Formats: sequence, structure tokens, C-alpha cells
Amino acid sequence: MKTYFWKKYRVKNTGLALSTLNNRVSFWKPFLLMLPSLITLTLFTIIPFILVLIFSSTYQVGATVYDKGFGLRNYIKLSKDPIFHIAIRNTLVYAILALPISLAISILISSAISFVIKQSFRRFWQTVFFLPYVTSGIAVSIAFAFLFRTSGGFINMLAGKNIQWLDNPNDGNWNAFVVILIRGVWGNLAFQILILTTAMLSVNPDLYKSASIDGSSNLKQFFAITLPSIRKTITFLFTVGIIGSIKTFPLALFDNKPAEAAANSGMSIMLYIFWYVQRGVNGVAGAASLILFLLGLLVSFGLRKLVSLVFFANKKIGEINVIRKIENKTLKRKVVFKI
Repeated sequence: MKTYFWKKYRVKNTGLALSTLNNRVSFWKPFLLMLPSLITLTLFTIIPFILVLIFSSTYQVGATVYDKGFGLRNYIKLSKDPIFHIAIRNTLVYAILALPISLAISILISSAISFVIKQSFRRFWQTVFFLPYVTSGIAVSIAFAFLFRTSGGFINMLAGKNIQWLDNPNDGNWNAFVVILIRGVWGNLAFQILILTTAMLSVNPDLYKSASIDGSSNLKQFFAITLPSIRKTITFLFTVGIIGSIKTFPLALFDNKPAEAAANSGMSIMLYIFWYVQRGVNGVAGAASLILFLLGLLVSFGLRKLVSLVFFANKKIGEINVIRKIENKTLKRKVVFKI
């Protein structure tokens, strides 16, 4: 008996000793492995962020810098600039609308692909919908610019009108934003469909079989099994999508001319920053960059909380329905027993 426990103790300790997680290593070994990432993070994230803080505190007119130090002149200038107001409007509305619309369409298309029986057809449709992702973004934007051109554009020919989509000089119009939104939604579909289809196909098929035996419809299975099973995937796509939405950069739609975007209410915050950097006014660009950073945090936190609340509410509703069914069955049994 003692021999058995001794062998078991030795095997357990040997396994723990061989485990990498339980072995202590010198600090320099993991540090050397992390060093390339730390250098990259410092050079391309931390140092640029410090430079943005410095630039945002310098007030500049032309090539002359008037004062240095933490000032608010650039922020005051942005608060009075109507072009920047339109840039904030376009960026926020785009971030709020583009991601939910593209995710909803992607979930529907992914559901349709995942229900295709033959695997060869699944791969075919995945490839078809993934093709826009490997297409040049500039080429896609130029194609959309031709589609929505005022004279001779396909959309206007189809509608039989001459709508000024990208060259409408009226202040605060939404025409250019509509094109930016459609182009953004279409561009996001490829990556989202590929990821969602893969996630849906990895859901345990036994769950669907059990639900079918219980008499659940396909719609109920979708909301009760599919969506909760791919919750982490949807959260990941939300995180990535929010970052991409806040950084929308529709330069190619306006023939690579930020001034045209400003004149036709098609400005975004990223395009506004590029416009001022191109003109050499780094102070205003730095202040706009900090505002973009804060808006990104705000929108990211808000949308992720909204998604969490939706999944939580769906879970609670499901639990309440199950409890009610159990209570109804219990009452029916009591009535039958009394009779």
C-alpha cells in the first residue's frame, strides 16, 4: 500500500516538475522574448502618443509657433470649426451605424452559408464573400466614387436622377456620408462573414439535434444556441469593428483631396487630422488626435456594454421561459393527481 502511494506521489511531482508553468525561470529569458514587441510598441505607440500630446499644446499659424506648454488654443479652435463638427458627426454616426448593420448582414449570410449541406459549396461561398477583403481598398473606393458620380454614375442612372452624392456643396448635407456608410458596410462584410461562418460551423451539432427533438424551431435554435455559442466571436468583431469605424478614412472617394471632402460635408476625424498634417499644422492635428482617442474609448465602451446587456437580457428571458414551462407542467400534474 505504501509502495502504491509513493509511486503516485513521485509521478505527480515529476509531472509538476516537467510542467513549464510550474518552473521558475530567470527574468531575462521571457524579457528577451518580449523585447521585440516592447520596442515596436514603444516606437510606434508610446512615443507617437507623447509627441501628439506635445503637438496638441503648441499653437501654430503658418510656420510660426506662438507658444509652447499645455494650452487650450487648439481645442478652442476645433470647437469653433464647423468642418470639425461635421467630421465628429460623420465619425460618430458611422461608428454607431456601420458596425451593427454590417454585423447583422454578416450573421444572416453566415447562417445561410452554414446551412449549406455540402462542404464544397460552403468553401465556395466563403471564398466568394472573402474576395472583397483581399481587394485594394483604394480600388474599391474609386469604384464607389464612379458608381455614385453625379453625371453618368450607375446609381443615378438607375434612379433616373442627378443626385450630387460626393460633390454637394450644401453645408451639413448627408449625401457624402451615405456613400461613406455604404462603402464601409460593404468593405466590412468579407472579414466578418469568414469569421462568423467558421464560428457557426464549430458549434456542437448535438445541441441542434437535442433542440429539434424537443420541438424547437430553427428560429429558436438560432437565438438559443447559435448566438450564445458565438458570443465571444461577436464581441471580438465588435472590438475590431469599433476601432476600424472610428478610424474611417474616405480619402480615395474624394480623389485624394481632403479639401473636397471638407467642401462637400464628407470629412471624418481621421481625414481632418491628415488634412492638417498635410498642411503642416501639427498642433491642430494633435488636438484632433486626442479627441479621436477619447471618442474611440467612449464609443467602444458604450457599444460593448450594449452587446453584453443584449446577451444578458436574452439569457434571462430564456431562463424565465424555462421556469414558466416547468411551473406549468407541475401545475398540470397536480391537477391530474387531484382528479
